[in-house]
Amino acid sequence: MTSQKQFLDTIRSKLEGGTRAPLAIPSDWAPIIDDPLERFATELEAVHGHAHRCLEARLSSTVAEIVTSYSASRVLLTREEPLPPDLAQVIEGVGAEVTWWPEGGRDPAEAADVGVTGALWAVAETGTVVVTSAAPGGRAPSLLPTVHIAVVAASRMVDTVAALFKEIAARPQRPSNLVLVTGPSKTGDIENILVQGVHGPKEQHTIVVENL
Repeated sequence: MTSQKQFLDTIRSKLEGGTRAPLAIPSDWAPIIDDPLERFATELEAVHGHAHRCLEARLSSTVAEIVTSYSASRVLLTREEPLPPDLAQVIEGVGAEVTWWPEGGRDPAEAADVGVTGALWAVAETGTVVVTSAAPGGRAPSLLPTVHIAVVAASRMVDTVAALFKEIAARPQRPSNLVLVTGPSKTGDIENILVQGVHGPKEQHTIVVENL
């Protein structure tokens, strides 16, 4: 029987003298993105998400328009930035009931049709937004409702995933949970058939606010 040491020694001997990949990352490895906002929208739409762009003055009405398009009766809100202070009033004005997270509790959260959250960053390269579990946010609004709307300032757009992780590493404090959301929840585990909305929202919208 071959011992562990003999096994590892055999592997090392086979690797000696072989060609190794260069350790240095080529300077041109990261993609060049000329228009991050346009690239973000393209990538998000490619994974069946929905991208929107608006000015701060139109943010509440843009959220309300999405809520109305689904005939939603219950909306779950957080108090995260950059969600505007009049958002609940505008949503209620189109006939939907608003529940605040976390003070509204678990049962109303599970009954919500739409969840609205802020986002810490957006990634142009992949159409991704980053949501956090830290207060005043939380995981429920981006996971429990059928529709998730994430709102992010255009100033929080980074070009690449590599740039995102540099931003995360630079934060002095990080929450217990950061989630990279790229379009609606989906799985292809069963017979490689893509199904949306299995482990989370079936529809995902991101609103990029351009003058924040």
